[in-house]
Amino acid sequence: MLKIDTYLIKWYGPFKTKEDLKSWEDSRAEVFNLYAFQAKQKGKKDKYYCGMAYKQTVGKRMGNHNHHIHDFEIGESVSLEIWIGTIANINAKEYDVRVCENIITSELANIGVGEKYLENRTNKKPPVNDVYIINEWWKTNDCEIQRRKRNSVPAIIPEVMAYYSEAKSLYGINYLKYIGEL
Repeated sequence: MLKIDTYLIKWYGPFKTKEDLKSWEDSRAEVFNLYAFQAKQKGKKDKYYCGMAYKQTVGKRMGNHNHHIHDFEIGESVSLEIWIGTIANINAKEYDVRVCENIITSELANIGVGEKYLENRTNKKPPVNDVYIINEWWKTNDCEIQRRKRNSVPAIIPEVMAYYSEAKSLYGINYLKYIGEL
């Protein structure tokens, strides 16, 4: 029987600059090891990116001289929306972070926005195990986000994602539906 990997990712944002993100991240106890951003350039289609930071903070990772975010920080016609995520249900190892990044990047490339609008094109190898991911979206003041702007990162990455390794199939649902009290 195959192992099943299950992850709850709590995403926080949006941050407009990596400096704001770094300051907020430094004030938190959680370990943030996933990030996604959307860059809006005037007169062009939005670009998206999903990445991981395992041995360093997200803020430090985005500060690396060769990071894609630098391509979008120049000019007044660019606006960024950055989200950072923590795997909240386990003490995540590098394998766990890599699997989550792989599934989210695959969803963005193949379903969400298309590979043409995704800046990173890594993680082509599918996971060995079945994977379930639940994404929650939070403001930086710890209030859960109820409404999502069209084409924003929270609107494009599904709330629930399921990858079935035997069929190499990815499924997702954008919004969970409230059923009622029990």
